[in-house]
Amino acid sequence: MIKNMEKLNKNLIIGILAVIVLAMGIFYLVDKKSDNYTIEISGKSVVISDEKWKKSDDPETYAKNFEAREMLEREAFPQVITVYLNKMTSDRMSGKKISENEWLEVFVVHPQTATVQIRRNKGDYWVLSRQTFSVSEPQLINANPESSEQNFALYQTFFQNEIDTTRHILDSEF
Repeated sequence: MIKNMEKLNKNLIIGILAVIVLAMGIFYLVDKKSDNYTIEISGKSVVISDEKWKKSDDPETYAKNFEAREMLEREAFPQVITVYLNKMTSDRMSGKKISENEWLEVFVVHPQTATVQIRRNKGDYWVLSRQTFSVSEPQLINANPESSEQNFALYQTFFQNEIDTTRHILDSEF
């Protein structure tokens, strides 16, 4: 009878320890899920997903940089989004105005690539998205998007899905 009680106590202790270890593991996973980046701007909290974005170096104190963890099919480099901690000034409202608070730029820095930048004014802060895409289509390689409105429109149409995706990201995640 005493041996049975000792065995029962031993099993009970092992069971309790297993429950404690399991609970600690669950709390750890829940804590890891909420391990997002939070930026405080004028009393607002901007929460950025750690699953989708990784924090990059911030060479300036007035901006926070984030790099996409996954690349889109045509991207040459991961997308970078910068959150500027100050209000957007008129000199930053450059490029083609595509909505009341958005500006689009498309330009070529390296051969067979196109960089698409979208600026979005969020009121107390603003965001800048930069994406560089590989370009192999002859009609794009031979057309500089900065040389004419027609060439710009060609690039804008070609990358419209990526532009719309970024606009959604800037609306919902930043």
